[in-house]
Amino acid sequence: MAATDHAQIIKKDTKEWITIALLELLRTNRISELKISELVRKAGVSRMAFYRNYESLEQVLVEYYEPKFADIFNKIANKKNHEQKITDLTNFFLTFSDDFRLAIESDYTGLHYQIFKTHITQFYDELTPFPDWTGAKRNYWIHFMSAGVFEIWMMWIKNGQQETLEEISALIRLFHK
Repeated sequence: MAATDHAQIIKKDTKEWITIALLELLRTNRISELKISELVRKAGVSRMAFYRNYESLEQVLVEYYEPKFADIFNKIANKKNHEQKITDLTNFFLTFSDDFRLAIESDYTGLHYQIFKTHITQFYDELTPFPDWTGAKRNYWIHFMSAGVFEIWMMWIKNGQQETLEEISALIRLFHK
């Protein structure tokens, strides 16, 4: 094995250990309370290893969630049927409900929202009710819709998912007629 291949494997392992350790620490700590030294100790890596790979704890989470969200939203974007897109969006929140609950408890839902907003744009871009809206008007509408949908799902998770999935999906559908 070439030295560069070995270095890449070590880098991948280091990033994985850091991510796993961070997710474990977030089960009992808010992200704002965590220290890099605590994370690297739990991950079994050096501070230098952390800083060779990341600039912040938030970056660890972005690199972990970004491809997961992208994968789902790329599949949603390729669907032609609008009703199927809504169903897939519902399944997205259901699939990640434990991750969102952890984000709520550890105070990093804003990070999830930023990733979500990036990907939901392609979903709402084609649903804009006013095709002549361009530029700022279109962006305001997309941001308004994405924030509303995200907040409905976060409230559902915060409230212990008391309403049925069908009730929440019906509420989301009201905004997409």
